[in-house]
Formats: sequence, C-alpha cells, structure tokens
Amino acid sequence: MKTWDVVIVGGGAASMVLAYALANKGYRIAVMDKALYPTSPVRGEIIQPNGLKVLDELGFLSPLLEESLHRNYQFHFYKSNGISLCTIDYQTLPEPYNYSLILLPGVLQKVLMKKWLITPNIEIFWGATFQSVLWNHEKVVGVEAEYQGKTIPFYAPMVVGGDGVHSNVRTALKIEHQLHTYSDGYLTMVVERPSGFKSDSKYYLGNRTILGAFPISKDKLYLFYMISTSAVGRFQSRGVAALKKELLSLNKEVRTLLEKPFQALSSWDDISFMPCHRVKCQRWVTHGGALIGDAAHAMNPHAAQGRNTALEDGVVLAKVIENCFKKKGDFSQVALAEYEDIRRPGVDYLQHIADELTWLWNTGWPPLIWARNHAFRTLHQNHALRDKWLATLTGVNIQPFTFYDRFRSLLPVWQKKK
Repeated sequence: MKTWDVVIVGGGAASMVLAYALANKGYRIAVMDKALYPTSPVRGEIIQPNGLKVLDELGFLSPLLEESLHRNYQFHFYKSNGISLCTIDYQTLPEPYNYSLILLPGVLQKVLMKKWLITPNIEIFWGATFQSVLWNHEKVVGVEAEYQGKTIPFYAPMVVGGDGVHSNVRTALKIEHQLHTYSDGYLTMVVERPSGFKSDSKYYLGNRTILGAFPISKDKLYLFYMISTSAVGRFQSRGVAALKKELLSLNKEVRTLLEKPFQALSSWDDISFMPCHRVKCQRWVTHGGALIGDAAHAMNPHAAQGRNTALEDGVVLAKVIENCFKKKGDFSQVALAEYEDIRRPGVDYLQHIADELTWLWNTGWPPLIWARNHAFRTLHQNHALRDKWLATLTGVNIQPFTFYDRFRSLLPVWQKKK
C-alpha cells in the first residue's frame, strides 16, 4: 500500500507552489488533477507585487521574466467616452516589486511545471478524478480517485483541496460554504497588439460598461468586456460582428486602436466567457484537511488578487504543514488553524473590497456613476489616498479603508490639490 505525506487535489498554481515548497523539505507529495494535461483559459491574469514576492522567494520569478509576458507599471482609467479619470502608478511602491506582470495563465503554469518535473518527491496524476475523502472516525486519512479506469486509494495524513470554485474536496470535508455567482461576467479575447498601443493598461468605465485592454506580450493584447451573465446567449445570437461594432462605438481611441486587430475575430471560438464567483467558507481547515485558493476564498476579479492570494496560501500552508510534521504528525483542526489565522483576515478584507468595487464600477445608476468617477479623480489628485488604495489592492500592505477615507474620496477635488 503506497502512502504519501500530503495529497493535493487540483493542479493549479497554488497547488504547484505548495507541492514544491513541501517536496524541497523532503516530504512525499501526490498531486492529482482531472485534466489529462494542465490547461489554462484564454484570459489574462495579473501577478501583483505580493505574488511576485512569493515567486521570487521560491526561485520562479527569474525564469518567468524570460517568458512572453508584459511588465506593467501603470493602469489608466477612463470614462467610456475616452475622458481620463485616473492613473495608478506602481512605481510609487517600494522596490523591487514595484510593477505587475500581465500574462496568459499558461505562461506561469509552464514555468512552475518545469520545476515540478525535476523536483524529487512529487508524483503527478493527470486525469485522476477525485471521488471521496477517506476517513478514520473524524480524521482524514487520504482520498479515493478514479485513475486509469480504476478506483485507487491515496493514503496520506494530510489532504489539501485546491480544486477551484466548485470544489468537491470542500464538500467531502464537510466544510460549509456560500457560493455566490455575480450577475455580471466578462467576454474575454486575445488579439494582435496594435502598433499604437503603448505599454500601459487601460480601463474604460461607463454606464453598466467596462472594457479592459491589457498588453500581455510584445505582440498580443488581452481584452475583457463586461456583460450580464444572463445575456451570454443573446450576445452569441447577435454574432461576433455585432459585438465588435458595440466595442468600437465606445470612443474614437478604442475604434482607432482595435479596428484592425478586430478583423481577425471571426467567430465565437475566438471569445470566451468568464463568470465571476465569490466563495466564503465557514472554515478553511479540518482534522487532516485544508483548502487553498478559490476553493477557500474565490473573489471578484476587480481585486486582481485571486491568483496572488492563492500563491500566498501555498507558502503559508507549507510552513504550517511542516510544523505539524515536527509536532509528531499533529494534523488536528487546532494545529492547522494557524494557516487560517494568518491568511484569512487579509483575504476577507480583499473579498470585501472586491465587492465594493463591483458595486461601484459595474453600476448603471447615475448617482453612483458620478461617485465612482469623482472618486477616481480624487485618487488622481490625493497621493496619500491613492498610495493606500494601491498598497492594499497589490497586497503590499493591506489597510482597511475608514469612513473618513471614503468621505475624503467624495470631497471636491480642488480641496486636495497641493
């Protein structure tokens, strides 16, 4: 009967970081994923400074920077008609992580996989479908999975669920949770980067309108366009030509930049839909089990922290699991609670901020549109408020926004000029 020290369900970035950190300490790790080979969606992602720090400390950042991606320093926010609202400059953050990376998910996955494959003590089971948790009374002792046509037990004193928003491990561990699907999602696409598109990323915000345009490499541009989740079928029935016409009608700059690359978008096969979810769990750990990433705390992408908080989960949980082994294999809920105690306060606040941004950015109500646009103009003028907002959303220094902060954001802009 083969056993491991830790079994991880789900082969995402957080699982890879967790497995790598533990394997380097000599622990035997089994990782399973239902995919036959790791795949990634056609969408861009942002590696924020807190994610950069994790990758750097584990030795992944240098090889990642050699891949096809975009090092981003500024995000520009505009009204949908093209009028400037605010510029957020990452170079005001402390070095060395005073930038973000924008890339396709598969780029990071590729770098992590290279290290995985040459790391002893990690055994990977692609195409293994999680079936159930194995229990000894109230204690987790492993999992069962369908693998190569057989039901196989994977025995370990510690099981980690990194299997995403709709986590089956979470259910099997009997962890109560709330799964919320937001009313709005995003159509995502990758097009040729226009020659006139400079190095910075752009958001266009209007009445129930969000268009994002992010470089993801020297020659590719990632676009996302907000639509109601219930309207996906209606958009598809109208055809790609109607979608392109709608986007190009936003303003002159968008039309000038995107008209040529849009010519290559010929069918819905070139476009994906990204739904948005929030997961709130009663707890993240149990006797012999823990959750990481979206399985524990999926959040709206407005915070741009889903991938980054998951990477941080992996590093912290690895240290806690190592301590559990040192304490004579104590994987009780009490022993594992240190992981949740460290990670949860900051993650809960980022979820809260993501919901506030969703409420404010996605709005079609004129008073809220005014408040949103005014708040952006205030951030552009008030350096202290902008720095606090940036440090929080990049995970550099999460600081709760007070009532006074919100009040200041709505004061007349001229009062903040220096």
